[in-house]
Amino acid sequence: EVRIGYLPITDASALLVAHERGLLAAAGLPSAKPILFRSWDALAQALAVGDVDVVHLLMPFALQLRLGKKVPLRVVSWGHTNGSTLTVANSISRTEQLSGRKIAVPSWWSVHSVLTQRILTAAGLKPVIGTAASTGSVELVVMAPADMVPALASGANAGFTVADPFSAVAEAKGVGRVHRFLGDVWKDHACCAITVREELITQRPHAVQALTDAIVAAQAWL
Repeated sequence: EVRIGYLPITDASALLVAHERGLLAAAGLPSAKPILFRSWDALAQALAVGDVDVVHLLMPFALQLRLGKKVPLRVVSWGHTNGSTLTVANSISRTEQLSGRKIAVPSWWSVHSVLTQRILTAAGLKPVIGTAASTGSVELVVMAPADMVPALASGANAGFTVADPFSAVAEAKGVGRVHRFLGDVWKDHACCAITVREELITQRPHAVQALTDAIVAAQAWL
């Protein structure tokens, strides 16, 4: 059985659908019940040490692991493009109002971090890391996606940048509003990639072919 790891966000849809609808089994690759993780670091670590075989992973994170950390993994397909937002407190209507505030991103190695910095600098604000924000700057902090809505509701953060469903949850709960769609900042950017351990390719190439076929079928169904 192939072992799938995922975070509970829409980025996981293709992998979860491939398992739940039996598309992996139909392609000749039975799959175990997908394993839930709560943070990108935990998910990446599980892939790196071999606790899971395949995950959806932030594209910059996959590149960092492969090129920077020399972790033997490979990207086999896009997971999805676009799909994320900068969500802010209801009191904020202009990007400039984030001056001196704090925004959460899911990982330093994420397109969310890259595009949040692009949005802020375009508004004349300076993103800072590891130091408190002052007038003219915005502090970026890494936070698990599941913690972002509570942090916004409590006022600990002025906003967050992440994939759905958390922007929708913030709006449904009345604690925040979508400020920018990241797809409007960089159209059709790669967000998550389906990433496998390299040994799966070298030792079980037919399994990886079956996985890829099932992912394509799942994305077509979605």
